[in-house]
Amino acid sequence: SGEQLKILGGLASARSLALTNTHPGLPGTTAGMGASYGTAKSGVGIASMGVMRPELVMKSIVPVVMAGVLGIYGLIIAVIISTGGTGSS
Repeated sequence: SGEQLKILGGLASARSLALTNTHPGLPGTTAGMGASYGTAKSGVGIASMGVMRPELVMKSIVPVVMAGVLGIYGLIIAVIISTGGTGSS
């Protein structure tokens, strides 16, 4: 019983260590996936807009720019988390 608790405690600490090490990469990864999905969906919209209403194509570029901003935001947050986020004081 005591040996099982020792092993389970080791697994719990290994699990928390693994989550701690992967934590800084999660915002960058999810933001990158969201940005790529948004860019793809916006690209389809731009293609259909170019066929149906060519005069509005320039207005439909805004979502692509916003998706790129989302990706950059996620990268910045990932860097802040990975460096510890401590400010200069």
